[in-house]
Amino acid sequence: PKVMTAASLVGAAALVFAGALAVLSLRAPSQLQASALRHHTPVRRSVAPNLGIYGKGLSTRRASANREGLSMGSRCAQRSARAYAAGAAAEFPSLKNDLVIRAATGQQTERVPIWMHRQAGRYLPEFRNFSDRFPFMHRCSTPEIATRLTIQPVERYGLDAAIIFSDILVLLPVLGIEWGMVKGKGPCVQEPINTPEDLVRVSSPSEADIKSELGYVMEALTRSRMELDGRATLIGFSGAPWTLLGYMVQGEGAKTTQAVKAKGFLYQHPEAAHQLLTTITDTVILYLVEQVRSGAQMVQVFDSWAGELTPSQYAEFSTPYLKTIATGVKEKLKEQGLPQVPVSVFPKGACSHALKDLAQSDYDVVSLDWGIDPAVARQQAPNKVLQGNLDPSILYLPKEVISTHTQKMIDSFGTQRYIANLGYAVDKSMDPELVGSFVDEVRTYSTILNKQTQPEPVAA
Repeated sequence: PKVMTAASLVGAAALVFAGALAVLSLRAPSQLQASALRHHTPVRRSVAPNLGIYGKGLSTRRASANREGLSMGSRCAQRSARAYAAGAAAEFPSLKNDLVIRAATGQQTERVPIWMHRQAGRYLPEFRNFSDRFPFMHRCSTPEIATRLTIQPVERYGLDAAIIFSDILVLLPVLGIEWGMVKGKGPCVQEPINTPEDLVRVSSPSEADIKSELGYVMEALTRSRMELDGRATLIGFSGAPWTLLGYMVQGEGAKTTQAVKAKGFLYQHPEAAHQLLTTITDTVILYLVEQVRSGAQMVQVFDSWAGELTPSQYAEFSTPYLKTIATGVKEKLKEQGLPQVPVSVFPKGACSHALKDLAQSDYDVVSLDWGIDPAVARQQAPNKVLQGNLDPSILYLPKEVISTHTQKMIDSFGTQRYIANLGYAVDKSMDPELVGSFVDEVRTYSTILNKQTQPEPVAA
């Protein structure tokens, strides 16, 4: 037998080491790589800097130090181009279950349609099959995974809508603001906006930038639309300008901070705040229009931090921009010959004081939190389709209690011009069976009510 020389031993060891590195490179990416995954390019020369009274802006975006992020960003751009080419040529399946669309546009429905905020979540064992293996942003930025997670709740519960699995913060890197997931804290912005001078770091993206950097969202929408095959309405979404500004300035979520820093920015630098809100608003409009082009049949704006503002602050720093989004999306859809899909807004925590003003907007649907009575909501927004608003904590109670409160909710809203939902979202600690009992009760009870209120057909 041949005796291996020292050189050959070294060579063999090098091969083993290289193989180990190759295996490691296939691991699911780290949560801390978040915004570098799939939607980051080293330099975005096509993006115009946010010009304004605070400086000339940056001509290029800083390259990420994460080399894996850069390569994945390149792959995402290639994939996005393929997805758009395929989407442009594809014909989407016809919508067989159009209950949500009919309700959202004020048409008659045979029962109340239902879907739930955060219906794709860790309360589902089939969802945990993915969340236990892949970090959050890897799930968001991998269209195949995002599609599967989007469709899971529809397959389990027969829901009338699927909302794309994504996150409101995916828009931040397009605006020049990097973020990542930090264990124990949630989403954190790497370099928050601290002063008006920091606005030079904020980009004003074009339609092409949205397509290239958020193509993974668009591909997930197209895939989901095709795989749903008309079983349910596909909903796209974005964060609201104030909520996105809140993260950009606060640097982290509002749960533990009460958004003190972000609110302080509004008080101290109102002119800069309005400039930033305008840039975000323009970007949200482009983003939602691209989602419709990619297959979304309805879009919703989530103002998750709405309840952090006083009524007067909200009227100045949120409502006008929300109104601009609804009008702008519809105008651009018409200009580009795209479907005129329903547009919804969810001012979480602010419905009691913001609804009357939002009733004078171009939104088709207003989603309500549990802090407003349905009868009051009907009085304040008689021209709007309403969505909501069961207190999610009820879903921890026995089935008979869930049924009682669900029936009470439907009695208050009525069965028409209404979409059943929660006043916020499904929590990861909820029992899937109890969530299902809520869905079943909406479907059964609203069908019975509709039959009771419809006149008997006259015999020939």
